[in-house]
Amino acid sequence: MLKQIPARVSLALLLSLVAGVAANSQSAPRDRILRGVNWSDTTAVMGTAHPLARTQFDRGHANSKRFLSGASLAFRLSSAQQSDLDVLLRQQQDPSSPNYHKWLTPEQYGQRFGMTENDLAKVTAWLLSVGLTVDNISSGRTQVFFSGTISQIERAFQTEIHNYSFRGEQHFANRTSVSVPAAFAAEIMAIRGLNDFHPRSRARSPQPHFTSSVSGNHFLIPDDFATIYNLAPLYAQGLDGAGQKIAVIGQTAINLADIRAFRSASKLSQNDPAVQLVPGSGSSTTCSGDLTEADLDVEWSGAIAKNANIIYVYTGIGTGTSCSNRTKDVFDALFYVINHSPVIAPVITISYGNCEANIGSSTALTFQQWIQQANSQGQTVTSASGDDGAADCDFNDTSAIHGLAVDIPAAIPEVSGIGGTEFTGDPGAVVPAGSTCAPATNYWAGSCSKTSGGSALSYIPEAVWNDPVTPTSNSFSAAGGGVSVLFAKPAWQTGPGVPPGKRDVPDISFSASPSHDPYLICTLGSCVNGFRDGSDSLRAVGGTSAGAPAFAGILAIINQATQSSGQGNANSILYSLAVSTPSAFHDTTTGNNNVPCTKGSTGCPSGGSIGFAAGANYDRASGLGSLDVFNLVTAWPGFVITPGFSVSSNPATVTIAAAGQSGSSTATVSGSNGFVGSVALSCAVPSTATTKISCAVTPSSVAIDTTNTSQTATLSINALAASGWLQHRQLEFLAVATIMPGLVLFGLPTRVRRAKLLGLILSLIVFILLGLAAGCGGGSTPAVNQTQSPSATYAVTVTGTNGSASHSFTVNVTVK
Repeated sequence: MLKQIPARVSLALLLSLVAGVAANSQSAPRDRILRGVNWSDTTAVMGTAHPLARTQFDRGHANSKRFLSGASLAFRLSSAQQSDLDVLLRQQQDPSSPNYHKWLTPEQYGQRFGMTENDLAKVTAWLLSVGLTVDNISSGRTQVFFSGTISQIERAFQTEIHNYSFRGEQHFANRTSVSVPAAFAAEIMAIRGLNDFHPRSRARSPQPHFTSSVSGNHFLIPDDFATIYNLAPLYAQGLDGAGQKIAVIGQTAINLADIRAFRSASKLSQNDPAVQLVPGSGSSTTCSGDLTEADLDVEWSGAIAKNANIIYVYTGIGTGTSCSNRTKDVFDALFYVINHSPVIAPVITISYGNCEANIGSSTALTFQQWIQQANSQGQTVTSASGDDGAADCDFNDTSAIHGLAVDIPAAIPEVSGIGGTEFTGDPGAVVPAGSTCAPATNYWAGSCSKTSGGSALSYIPEAVWNDPVTPTSNSFSAAGGGVSVLFAKPAWQTGPGVPPGKRDVPDISFSASPSHDPYLICTLGSCVNGFRDGSDSLRAVGGTSAGAPAFAGILAIINQATQSSGQGNANSILYSLAVSTPSAFHDTTTGNNNVPCTKGSTGCPSGGSIGFAAGANYDRASGLGSLDVFNLVTAWPGFVITPGFSVSSNPATVTIAAAGQSGSSTATVSGSNGFVGSVALSCAVPSTATTKISCAVTPSSVAIDTTNTSQTATLSINALAASGWLQHRQLEFLAVATIMPGLVLFGLPTRVRRAKLLGLILSLIVFILLGLAAGCGGGSTPAVNQTQSPSATYAVTVTGTNGSASHSFTVNVTVK
């Protein structure tokens, strides 16, 4: 985690805070700041002005009194350290090396590849001397965080911070490159936090709702994805991400009710994500422009790795700012996940980005250094390749003017960049006039229910995603891909179809079209009846944002299947398997990510379009293609065939006609890979429904052996009666039993009344108790319960357990 340093601390305290356990002698870093730090002897650090801080956007000087917190100086690795890291990263992926999958902690990374305590002390002392506040030092010892007013920062770094208007948005940024003492200028890679230009979400939703009812339109839910990309056999073996962690990166608060609704509609067991606000990033705020992205990423990473632990890490809103002019963003959350100790998760997914030109080379190389640190710690990062085709800098445009461009972070070689495809040959079903059913097609089952489950029948052929620009869309809508201008070709990016030159993206692709078979999500309370809202509509999205969290879920399953604590950079294995196990990939050979371009603009001398076409093997439009996940996982190095079991239900939904009645479902326990043993079965109703329904599983344990590889049990659900504290007959009985003794006593002489009173009271008590017992004892409806809500739906969870292995499924129970 980041080491917290109080404001205005003494130099002695700084020395003690940055001192860590000494690194081993062979890799201990050396001091690099070898002369005195002199404020009067400064050097400009080229490339540290923001690329969009241009004269045509300039709106004058920013408020000099504005306070900027959490800005930072990012230090590059020395040439010796970089060479050492490059060797280590190769060894960590080499099964023959003693360093294979020997991951570092953030502290170990800092001791080996960070700045020395002497160098850090000199830098922090200088920051304090120019009136700035030192906030903290990263665990990796490559970043020093500071705060101050704009006036103080301008004076310290000899620059000006101006306001800018870009695409109708107001921003601030440093107008010129910063200058720092010449003693350490060569060690500075970037300075962050002096602007509020932020990356863009990649989720695409061309209209607020898709209204389908029984129109025949097709949408993706988790069961469909599992069928199309062949995850079901893994689930049957118990490979569902159990025990694994995925960090989802965002910049808005989320509502857990939406996540729960998504999992309920998807017939997944409830599994709330952990939510972590980055310390010091500001207050937790819901930002509507980011919420769709956050919900998509959290819901679909957890939908693929059904039992993984999802940790949503996000930044807040600083004092005096809003969602549109925040000072912290998703990249700060990414840095936090990488530098937090202990490591938050071995899989990280981020669906925000910007083109290389708008990020700038110094910041892009800083991000690469972060990701290399993450890889050395066993962390794999997935990212969307962009939704503007081959012209990533032309965001929300209809004609490109900036030329070919790729997206960061996806273009970073240490990131798995995910592109987009679109299903072909699967038109929507034609619903006959007057019918309430959508008929089956070649690739989809028919449906007569507005809340039906998965209906995909098999893999569906794919082409590169490229939806035409229309008057309503008013922007490109195509898969990002191309060649980097910043990053060299990594040694592992080889194989059939891979062109020479620099880093190519994407690496792989998944379905991404928002207008053809999009992904269903729940957001802003949209899921009221299954995936449908109160107006019977669906909320669906597309974009390469969907593929990034989906592949993160697949990576969690790979970690589980290989019994690994992480994969580091997974790209080298992907490209190797594309050669050795081509059946793990669906090669996309048709389509392109061309977009229209303006004649005479960059890269478009004659007009027309710019982009890349799909072809056999690797291409810059779809990468290696999409995945057959079962074939990929079972071919992954270190895959272990582990005996296991799965649990399922039939039917997965139960309807009970009225309160006081019951329903049932069959629970099936199936062994795989030679599993032998007893599986204990239990069920649970939601804590808020214990007075509404009850459940039981009979038998409560089944035995699996080599002969009986599958066993069943009955799940019984009872809907408790809708009544008050006592049943009606019991109330009648109690009234009679209370009134009658009074009437009898009133008619007797006084002396008899007194003599009989005690005996009558005792008899009455016995009489009432016997009556109540009779009322409670023979009926199917309990005497004590609360009022049953009309047509309520409850999620009943059934769990099978054998030792430390546990698998669950959910049955949705509707009581009419």
